[in-house]
Amino acid sequence: MYNAPVTEPAIPVIWKTIGVKKPTEALLPLAPYAEYLLLERGYSPRGVRRYLQDLALWLRFLKAQGLPPGPEAVRALLLEERWAPRRVQGFLAALRSYYRYLAQVRGEAVEDPTEGIGRPKAGRRLPLHPSPEELRRFLEALSQEKEARLLTSLARFLYGTGLRISEALLLKGRNILQENGHPVAVRVVGKGNKERLVPLSRTAQGVLLELGPPQGNVNIFTFAQGKRRGRVPSARYVEARFREAAIRAGLDPRRLTPHKLRHAYATLLVESGVELDAVKDLLGHESIATTQIYLHASRERLKEAASRLPDL
Repeated sequence: MYNAPVTEPAIPVIWKTIGVKKPTEALLPLAPYAEYLLLERGYSPRGVRRYLQDLALWLRFLKAQGLPPGPEAVRALLLEERWAPRRVQGFLAALRSYYRYLAQVRGEAVEDPTEGIGRPKAGRRLPLHPSPEELRRFLEALSQEKEARLLTSLARFLYGTGLRISEALLLKGRNILQENGHPVAVRVVGKGNKERLVPLSRTAQGVLLELGPPQGNVNIFTFAQGKRRGRVPSARYVEARFREAAIRAGLDPRRLTPHKLRHAYATLLVESGVELDAVKDLLGHESIATTQIYLHASRERLKEAASRLPDL
């Protein structure tokens, strides 16, 4: 009698979608929550991964210590880890979100273990972003990559639109608005599945014109050669190639991530006198407070410039 070979259970598509190649035992039960964050809350794959990593750490800690989930367990973990304030804030946000999901979506009788836990104050960091000279060197290094056209087009487009990398990779031909055959704006679905219209700068328009006429249901940014031809790269792939190019150009890779190109776009708009409300809408921020960091960054740069004046 023929016995079929025993195979491992199929891994949910969600892991591939958020860029997790081999989910750990602690992550596997969190698959429904990952789908909820990605599909219903509109979180980016990177944001979902970050929340899941914190939750996996939390669940492992509870199991190892034999503790029930609650404020005392949270305090014990924080005391053990001794994280910086910003890291603590992210961890507490992940726990709050997960237990709210269990209570409100799954209907489970659970309490928020972060209730009563003080949120440490973290100093607001000014966004780093590359200078025009750094961008020139970076693009030159990108042009030496195997997928040079894809990567340089993406870098210029992110700089010219301020889109999140996940938003740019999801763009299809139907998302481009044209006037007289010329691209003028893109319709973007951002966090929380909120749609916004982003007018295109000359740089972004140039990228789309170079890529050719948009085709309805075809993604804008895809691999151009090899086995992956026509497929959309993952955000992690783009981040890794950007990092390699920055290092090869002798630049700080932290200043040349896809998100730092978004920072450059926002800061330059503010420095050009664009009102914060307009910048907020272009970036897809929920709160004007998030956008105000760019105003502060602009003032700091002006203060630094003034301090260089020779003393009389």
